[in-house]
Amino acid sequence: MKLRKLLALVLAAVMLMGILAACGPTENTTTTGSNDTTKGTEAPASNKSYQLYGKYEEEGEFASMMNMAFLLDLNADGTAVCDRYSFGQYDASPADSNPSYTQSYLSGTWKEVEKDGVPCLQIKIAYVDEAGNESNNQTAYAYEVAGTYSFEMTFPVVPGMSYTRNVTMEGKENKTYATDDDFIAAYKIEFTAPENIGSFVDAENNGTAYLQADGTLLLYAGYDKFADGKWTKTEDAITISVGGEAVEVTMEGNKASFSYSRSLDGSNTVDYTFVCEDITAIAAPEVGEDTPYTASVDMGGNETTAELTLASDGTANLKVFTDIPCTYTQVGSVVILEAAGELEGYAAQIWPGVSHAYILNEDRSMVGVVNAYEAGDLVLILLDETNMKVCFPSYGMERDGFTYTLSEDGTALTVTAPSEEELGAFGQVWAGAGAEKWTIDGNTATKAE
Repeated sequence: MKLRKLLALVLAAVMLMGILAACGPTENTTTTGSNDTTKGTEAPASNKSYQLYGKYEEEGEFASMMNMAFLLDLNADGTAVCDRYSFGQYDASPADSNPSYTQSYLSGTWKEVEKDGVPCLQIKIAYVDEAGNESNNQTAYAYEVAGTYSFEMTFPVVPGMSYTRNVTMEGKENKTYATDDDFIAAYKIEFTAPENIGSFVDAENNGTAYLQADGTLLLYAGYDKFADGKWTKTEDAITISVGGEAVEVTMEGNKASFSYSRSLDGSNTVDYTFVCEDITAIAAPEVGEDTPYTASVDMGGNETTAELTLASDGTANLKVFTDIPCTYTQVGSVVILEAAGELEGYAAQIWPGVSHAYILNEDRSMVGVVNAYEAGDLVLILLDETNMKVCFPSYGMERDGFTYTLSEDGTALTVTAPSEEELGAFGQVWAGAGAEKWTIDGNTATKAE
């Protein structure tokens, strides 16, 4: 987790600067082989030259910046020069003017040697800044198998810093790629947007929210997906949730917009405003009745998606890393789950750490709550340990802002309502159907005499 937090911090700084470029050196480190550095080492002349290349890829919300290809030329004069191509930026323009291509990313010397009696290529490379200072020094050895040389090269995520990754480099004598542009042509990729039937766009921050036909919402920053959610649509409005949490959608005629903050490293954020100029041009999603409800849950620092599938016979399955068989009771828009029998293994460990009651939203997202009670014409939803929502289903009305206390034995509920000013028109509903004291029996609340 410490490494992940450090990477997020490094990449957040990089994104805010708009580049993944050189920083001042922080320390000199030999990451492979001996403690030799390249400084002051004269390169021996050779009649031979070699070229090795490799590609590093990973998935995640910073993948476009982390995915790189490397071209290492071991020249006949004994010099070693390694270029870097950030192909995840989807720029295939000529190398000399391509901001995604860094020439002489690492440099140093090489020579033919024997190590432990085996002939190989000794390669000494480092990051060298404009002032000639070196960091990220390494000595590596490339061994030949069937005419192909290979070794594990360590490269800094940000030049001059000690956080590194490894990439497998392999190649042969002489050049495979005659020019840098040939190398770009071999590793270039084209961005393909996810399948969608419409989108919301934040042009200023290069953000896009893609609406998929099955009701899934994908949030992208440039070429990287950083969040997902659900969406649904009526004739004149659209509902959106991200990570299981509903977001407010602002309507101005047919124009719709919503805001979302992306956390980069726990302290820095990018605030997006996604806009769709005309939602009438977007068809409603085709959400099947058997599509599971979903919510984002945090299991001890591990974010995952919970999926809830409800069957008509009163059984259910809650999937959080593993399947948890349940039965359920529905109270208004809330389902209350009970484990079906004695749970074993992983399911028994997970069950105590997740919500056992969920608000079900129209877009097939769900939100974990504490419990819910049928209370005559009302539904009382305990949102957390102190806050409560009151719903009036027959008129589609609801209001937050209530607080509550529940007796230790769970049989008595005391409710404090918001002020009349806060309640507004809902005050009439509460005055007629609500109460301060309630008696609880299962999931039924009755006004106390």
